[in-house]
Amino acid sequence: MKNQIIIYLFLLAGFSSCDTLVTEISPDNLPGATSKLVVQSFISPQAARINVVVTESIPLFGESSSGNSVVKNAIVKISGGGKEVVIPFDSASQLYSIERTKFTIVASETYKLSVSDGQRSVTASCTVPTNQVTINSYVIDTAYVNRRNGLDTALTVRMRWQDIPGETNYYRVRANMDVEFSVLEGENPENFVEKRVRTRFSFRWDDDNGRSDFQNDINLDGTSFTSPLGRGYLPSSLMYIASDGTRYYAQQKPKLIALVIEVNNTEKSYYDYHKTLEQNDDDNPFAEPVLVYNNVEGGLGCFAAYNNKQVIYRP
Repeated sequence: MKNQIIIYLFLLAGFSSCDTLVTEISPDNLPGATSKLVVQSFISPQAARINVVVTESIPLFGESSSGNSVVKNAIVKISGGGKEVVIPFDSASQLYSIERTKFTIVASETYKLSVSDGQRSVTASCTVPTNQVTINSYVIDTAYVNRRNGLDTALTVRMRWQDIPGETNYYRVRANMDVEFSVLEGENPENFVEKRVRTRFSFRWDDDNGRSDFQNDINLDGTSFTSPLGRGYLPSSLMYIASDGTRYYAQQKPKLIALVIEVNNTEKSYYDYHKTLEQNDDDNPFAEPVLVYNNVEGGLGCFAAYNNKQVIYRP
C-alpha cells in the first residue's frame, strides 16, 4: 500500500510539471492582427497608363478570407514635377488607373505615391532611370514542340544590347507578340461560324544556360549583354464540345501581326522586388523562403520605375 501511495505521488508531480510546459500568452503580447495595405505600381515614360494595384494583407494571427482582397475605396495620389493627381479606381480592371496624357512620367524625375483608405495610409517614392539602352541586334526563329494536343509552333527570340557605361544598371528583358487567329462560334458543326480575333501573348524565358531575364552590370560596366532564349507559343488547334458531347478540333490558322521586344533599364528597387518574387517561386522543395522586398512605408509592396527601350518587328 505504501508503494502505491509513493507511485501516485510521483504521477501527480509529473502531471503538475507537464502543466508548466504550457504557457498562456496574452493577446496584448502578440503581433498586431490588423492587415496592411499592399501597393504595387511600376511607372515608365513609355507606358500608356499609370496603374496602381491596392490590396490588403492577411494578418499573421488573423482569420484568412477567401474573398477578393482588392481595396476599392482608397484615395490614390501620385505627385512629382510640381503636379499632383488623384488616380481613380477602374472597376473593369480592378485597379487604379489613369492615362499618361493626364500625368506625364519623365526620365530622371522623382515621384511620390500615397494611398489611404481612411484608416490606413502608406507612401512610397521612386526615381525614373535617366537613360535607355541600345538594342544592338535580335534573332527571331521558329521551333516545333510536341505538346498535349500535338505539334505546336513556337517563336523564339534572343537579343543583345549595350550596357550604359559609367553607372550601375539593372535590366529586365521582355517580349510579347500580337497574333490573329480563328475561333468558332456556335453550338454544333451545322452552325459553326469562323471568327478572326487578336490576342497578345507573352514570352517565357529559358534560364537553363545561366542567363536570366533580370540582369545587372555589376563588374560588367560598358559590356554587351545577351538575353536568355525567349519562347512564345502560337495558337494551333482548339477543342470544341458540341451540345451532344461530340468533340471537334479546329485549326486556328495563326498569323503574326507584330513581335515586340523590350529591354527595361530599371531602378534597383524594381529589380530587387522581382528577384525576390522569382526566388520564392523556385520549384526546389528544399529552398528557404526569401523575404520579399518592400519599399512602401507603412504597408507592403513596391513602387518603382523603369525606362523602356522597345523594338517592334512586323513580318
